[in-house]
Amino acid sequence: MIHAPYGAIGLLPSQLPAGVEELHALLVAHPHLQIGEVGLDRRFPHPDRQESFLKELLAIAVELERSVTLHCVRREGRLLQILRGMERLPRLLWHSFGGSYEVAREAARLDVILSWGPRLKHSKLSGEGKRLTLLPFGLESDHEKPTEDGYPETWQAHQRWFAELTDWSLDRLVRNNDEKRTILAH
Repeated sequence: MIHAPYGAIGLLPSQLPAGVEELHALLVAHPHLQIGEVGLDRRFPHPDRQESFLKELLAIAVELERSVTLHCVRREGRLLQILRGMERLPRLLWHSFGGSYEVAREAARLDVILSWGPRLKHSKLSGEGKRLTLLPFGLESDHEKPTEDGYPETWQAHQRWFAELTDWSLDRLVRNNDEKRTILAH
């Protein structure tokens, strides 16, 4: 049996198109595609266009029942305002979450799954330790090198570090990630 491939399409705030029509058509043509990464990023111009593009894609995600991977750099408060203002939300994953624990809790109240990447190790948020597992989360494998060199080692080290930080077993982390992937992909 051949299983449909999973993936996501989206555009970072640095690459916004004039409209969402082409992305909508791709999503309709490929029912297994999700939406991501899309969001808000203070490093790039046109915050109003970033917001309108994000809102349009969130609406498409609801319409087509797709999940969305959120990208956010130093605009956490505004992103939460947008999410709270939506009549309905799609399934959401906040990629490489880097906000405060309070922002994480607010996102969790909106049923957002938070993604803890390797950068977590060097953030204030890592000081929350076991409390990080009280929120819906998945571990992510974001790799900062431009190539895949060292990727397996980086991923395994991140898993071991997070397991030690939170007193979770590696098996429990794998099961948690599998559960979150199922939620986001279906």
